[in-house]
Amino acid sequence: MKGASFRLKLTLGSAALTCGLLVLCGWVAWKVNYRIQMERLDREVRGLGSANLDRVFGRDHWERFEKALRFIGGDDHNGYLVLVRDEQGREVYRSPQWPVDLDPALFPAPGPVDISTEPELDPVHRLHRAPPRPGEPLSRENPPLPRLQPVFLTGRGGGQAWRIGVMGNPSATLVIAANLKELESGMSDLGKAFWLGLPLALLLVAGGSWIMAGQALRPVALLTSAVEAMNARRLDERVAGSGYDREFQRLVEVFNAMLGRLEASFQQAGRFTADAAHELRTPLTVLQGELEQALQQAPPTSGTEIAREVVLLEEVEHLKAIVEKLLMLAQADAGHLPVDRQPVDLSQLVAEVADDAAILAGGKVEIERQIEPDVVLPVDEVLAHQLLQNLATNAIRYNRCGGMVRFSLRKQEGAVVLTVANTGPGIPAGDWDRVFERFYRADPARTRTRGEGAGLGLALSREIARAHGGDLRLVPAQGEWTVFELRFPAIAA
Repeated sequence: MKGASFRLKLTLGSAALTCGLLVLCGWVAWKVNYRIQMERLDREVRGLGSANLDRVFGRDHWERFEKALRFIGGDDHNGYLVLVRDEQGREVYRSPQWPVDLDPALFPAPGPVDISTEPELDPVHRLHRAPPRPGEPLSRENPPLPRLQPVFLTGRGGGQAWRIGVMGNPSATLVIAANLKELESGMSDLGKAFWLGLPLALLLVAGGSWIMAGQALRPVALLTSAVEAMNARRLDERVAGSGYDREFQRLVEVFNAMLGRLEASFQQAGRFTADAAHELRTPLTVLQGELEQALQQAPPTSGTEIAREVVLLEEVEHLKAIVEKLLMLAQADAGHLPVDRQPVDLSQLVAEVADDAAILAGGKVEIERQIEPDVVLPVDEVLAHQLLQNLATNAIRYNRCGGMVRFSLRKQEGAVVLTVANTGPGIPAGDWDRVFERFYRADPARTRTRGEGAGLGLALSREIARAHGGDLRLVPAQGEWTVFELRFPAIAA
């Protein structure tokens, strides 16, 4: 669940919580229902037995009583069983179907006299008065026998469960066993219905939770979309505060405040870079001019001085190139990189850059061309030439002796694709995400020898590509090849 979405976690959590609550409530409801059914059955057994404890009856009466119970029980002849004992514990009657393993000796005796039946008599008179006279109706002068408090328990016999009621009077003990098969079957059906309905209930809860979570997280999705639409060139935009719930208003305010601080810092950094590059351009141009003039006026015999001035001139030119790149990057950051689009024959431009690369390589690297003819696009020719020149220079500089540089230009799926590939040591996998960072060079020591760049060429090349609506990226390749892919949208010239 670590990588799962918050919406999924919320849905699963709601479903799990609901499942737990439903199972708990179902278990409690089952228990309560079972107890209610048992109490109903106990009242029924008590009512059946109490009406036959007013007098002392013989075996014939109890046989007729059992037949009546069979009639009440319906088709199941084992619905009710009867066992009767006298005050001496002698068995008066037992149902023929009474299970052998249902031992009456294990049953508890009835409780004390039920005073609710005769509240006007004290317990001693209730227990020791004579049984009612046979053949005479019951009356105050011929009162019924007092009934003892019934005791109920559940037992098993004959492979079935029985609800057993033990009741009686001072002269007899009556045991009525009610078969629980029908009750347990009904409770089992109730349990099956619950477990069958539980998955459907959980499915409905999960679906409802998924929809509700989506509605609850909709402001987050809207806010995320608004944030994703912002970049370094759109820091002046703000997330609209309206349309969000009150809980998200503070988040929007904090994010807009952060954007304001970022915009101010970014503008300050951009102005500093542009101003510094602009201010450095003039003195470097003057210094370059002075060095060139000194070289022209130097006497032929001062070879050492001339060599030193040549080195200084090269360094000044290098600094001037860095300043120009910094100025262009600052303009790109501000969204003001001037792009003069004109129809340009890219096939011819790539061929010219490949020829320049062959001269720069000096025969140490083989140049291969796979250029599709007549590829024309509306681009800024100066910027496009600088982009291609940066890629070609890197391909020559970071190559091996006897290696190869391949220029490939083709139309592909509504785009114009240019790849510049070179053999050599390659770029470590850990540096792939950083090769387009400014001033970043794969050399950990950050050393620079004469003729090497300052780590701005690739960053500027990608900004030029994006200013034209395209992109520049490093693509995987087999073997020792390093491949940079430049992709432009195929807009008709």
